[in-house]
Amino acid sequence: MNSLKSGISIVICTYNGESRIDLCLDHIRDSEFSGDFEVIVVDNASKDQTALKANSIIKKSGLDGRVVSENNPGLSSARWRGVMEAKFEFILFCDDDNWISTDFLKIGYDILKSHQSIGSLGSQGVPFFQGIKPDWFDDFSHSYAVGSLGKSNGPQPKGSYHYGACCFFRKSALEELVNIGFQSILTDRSGTSLSSGGDVELCLAVQLLGFELWFDDRLVFHHCIEPHRLKWSYYLKLKQGIASSFPLLDSYRIEEFSNFGEFGNFLKREFLLTSKGVLKSGLFSLFKKDKLHEVNFLTSSTKFKAYFKNRKATLKSFEINKRIFDT
Repeated sequence: MNSLKSGISIVICTYNGESRIDLCLDHIRDSEFSGDFEVIVVDNASKDQTALKANSIIKKSGLDGRVVSENNPGLSSARWRGVMEAKFEFILFCDDDNWISTDFLKIGYDILKSHQSIGSLGSQGVPFFQGIKPDWFDDFSHSYAVGSLGKSNGPQPKGSYHYGACCFFRKSALEELVNIGFQSILTDRSGTSLSSGGDVELCLAVQLLGFELWFDDRLVFHHCIEPHRLKWSYYLKLKQGIASSFPLLDSYRIEEFSNFGEFGNFLKREFLLTSKGVLKSGLFSLFKKDKLHEVNFLTSSTKFKAYFKNRKATLKSFEINKRIFDT
């Protein structure tokens, strides 16, 4: 920890972000933070000219930054590549469609510097619509990395998580995960796939190390939402991607179950609840055709299928987590 320099490493993981990366970097350039920071653009096997454009912008702007390649597909792999490249004590994961406010870095740095117990610090996004805002958006916006998700400022309850957009992590916490043998079980988003959960996984893991999760509503960024992401069909695909990781993240609930057998029984109960959810939401969706029931049925049925696909991996991950965290 002492070898880490004081400052912020901003890690921007991107896939085909040529049309988005310029405004993301422009807002970082306009930051009023007087401390040291660097920008690391992780090109995750893009098929466009993202790397060339990012390099050109960084060079012209005078930012301390560089572009690195991570050919192993998946947001989790890209994030860890950024972590390994980072030279500063705090890491900010900033998506290529995020525009940070001018005081964002200063506020985040001051909070993290003042509270050594913080492993992760979350912010709140404000939507910027590139298309027409759908009439359904406010009811389902929690899946778009905007708002506070009902959090109050300060430390969050154990087991909480942040969305990965504009989320700070203490690098020493992430290094400690590597040292104990932690490996992400989720690839997170990969190419055009909307599978997700890697951000939740990191939040749960650093808490198992004893670090706290904090939130502060002064940390504000704009989340630019492109027109195709405002289509109902995209939202359904997004929800399906989120549900597809079930029940893998339950493998981090090691403090609730003393042994493998207890956890296995818990998964069986989860499966029964999911099965009931499929039947209930399916019946409701037949008799009441609205978006909420459509989403509930899609989520339940996706979890039902995912259970069979992910059950063995979940049990194995629970065993590993028990071993590396329960010391």
